Order: sequence, then structure tokens, then C-alpha cells
Amino acid sequence: TPGLVMGGGGDGGISKVSFDEGKLRDMAVERVHVGGSVTSMHASPDHSEAIVGTSNGKILRLRLSDMKQLLVAENHSNTITAVVFPSDTSDRFATCSLDGSVRVWDLSDYRVLCKGTCRNGGSPTCIAFALECLITGWTDGQLRCFDGETGELLWTVADTHRAGVTAVRVSHNQRFFITGGEDGDVRVWDIKSREMVSHLKEHNAAVTWIEIMEDDSHAVTSSKDKNILCWDLKQEKRVASLRQRMGGVNAIALLADQVQIVSVGQERRLTLWDLREPLPVKSTELTAEAEVVSLSPSGQFLISGGKDQAVRLWAVEGTRPITNGMGHSGNIRGVTFSPDERQVVTVGEDGCIFIWNMYT
Repeated sequence: TPGLVMGGGGDGGISKVSFDEGKLRDMAVERVHVGGSVTSMHASPDHSEAIVGTSNGKILRLRLSDMKQLLVAENHSNTITAVVFPSDTSDRFATCSLDGSVRVWDLSDYRVLCKGTCRNGGSPTCIAFALECLITGWTDGQLRCFDGETGELLWTVADTHRAGVTAVRVSHNQRFFITGGEDGDVRVWDIKSREMVSHLKEHNAAVTWIEIMEDDSHAVTSSKDKNILCWDLKQEKRVASLRQRMGGVNAIALLADQVQIVSVGQERRLTLWDLREPLPVKSTELTAEAEVVSLSPSGQFLISGGKDQAVRLWAVEGTRPITNGMGHSGNIRGVTFSPDERQVVTVGEDGCIFIWNMYT
């Protein structure tokens, strides 16, 4: 703009230098901080405002007359590690990211409803809703619970898993939750007292996924050690064991009949198992390693994603591929259906959240 120069820097500051044309001595400098390094800036056609992008995932409108700023949109600024819906509502969902934040999103307009952070806590790797709270597992081995409406940190469980928490799942009756760790331990916790009530140790590598059966008396866990184990939580013992032939198991989905399981892992296959049989029922070869898989609420569909950056929809009956969608530019790290089964939400290492519509 004639008589106006704008500049943004790595310290998050934006400077506006105003001057009369041809009179550089009579300059007026105004400065504002936007938080996070300024990565991009562009003025509107009438030069009344500017759009500013920052390294911490924010897009801002900056009114040039008084340097007032307005948040337009925000997102995570690093890999998004997990995504989850509450069990009873489809209007919001939550994500966690290696940027150290946990966020709850409005699915209607994609606004951030609340945000929780923790300084010097490593990064959150997994997340689960417990009524109006968010239970998250972190790389520093701690479990942190945030208020799902305000983002306030409510409580912390120290040394949940010393090498890092890798998986968390809340029971259907909301009375307990189960965590898995980098060390292969599986632990059951009372949700009110937050005391450990059971310690299950048979995996010898990181626990990658946890499913709890509808009776809340049995759970299924998968691990990088190639094993899928079914546990009797009351007896505190393993009651079934499945073993993948090659590579670790990245994720599992428990089907509606509570005896069949679909797994994905490093052997680049989508595999159907029956807990009563030691060998796979069916195995479908994939083009690349899948990292996540999720069952639809109706039990009719599966969604998977992984290193080929494709979101794949499957029919549970016959584990038949239906379609796939492209959009992510990094490995997909989380997939989930909304409870009403109208949308699928996927997240990945590109820091993006994709919303896909389901038509059935």
C-alpha cells in the first residue's frame, strides 16, 4: 500500500510502518503480537485488513486501522495422533496432537469449542471420552483428564506407564478405564478413585489398541509383539490368544458379535479373526501398511487408513472393499465414525482433519 509497509517475524510480532510518500522521516510504527511465528500475510484488495497465518496453526484477520485481530480458524500445528466421538452425540469430537494440545471441535462449523494443554508433559498419543471429560495418555507416562467443555486440566495419574501411554479405553458403564503402555503392560483403573485395580502383563512390546466387550467383563488388546489377547477382567487372566504371522498389530476392531475381530498391521493385510479359532478366518492384502481401523456403530462398515494416505471403506460382511478417498498428505493416524454414522473423521501426520460424508 502507498505509505504503508507491513512486516511479520519469527517472534510473532507484526509491525505496521506508516509514512507520507516521499517523507520517510515522518514514520509511525505500530506493533502487535499474534502468538507463534508469522508464516504468511496478505492484504485485502481495499487494504483495510490483512489475513495472517501463524506457525501454531492459527489464521487471523488483522484490521490495519487499529491493528485489532480476530481469529478466523485454528488447527493443530503438528501430527494429530487420535480422534474420538462421545458415545451419545455426533455434534462434536475431540483430537490430540504432538503439538501438546487436546481440542474439542464443533462438527457443524468446525470451531474449536475448547482446548487443553500441558507444559513439559511430552505429547498426547491417545484419547477417550468419559462422560463430559477427556482422558488422554501422554508420552511422559502420565494420564491427564481434561474438562470436555472448558479444557481445564482436572486430574493427573503419574507413572501410569513409565515408558509412555499408548492406548486408553473407557468401559461402557463408565466405571473403569483400561490403559496400555509402551512397555507392553495393560492396566485397569477405577474411574472415580483413579486407583489401579488390575495389572495384566503378557505383551512384551507396545500395546497398540484396546477394545472392551459390551459386558464390560472382557477386553481385547493388540500389540507390536504380533499378538492379540482376550482378557477376562474379573478373573484377571488371558482367555484367548491370536498371533499374526509377520510384524506387529497396529489396531483392531471388535465386531458386533463380540467374537470376531478385524486387525491391521505391519504385514499389510486386513485380517478377520475369530476368538475361538487360532488361525485367521480371512485375510485381504493391502497396498500399504494400515495403522488404524474402526467399526461403524451399526456394525455394517469398517474404515481404515495408513501409510498410503488413503481412507478405505469396507463392508463387514465378507470384508469387502467398497470405496476409498484421497486427501491426506501424510500417514493417517486416526479414523472414527460419528455415532449417527453420517460422517467419518480422519486425522494424520499432515496435521489435517478430514470430514467425510457417509451415504448408505
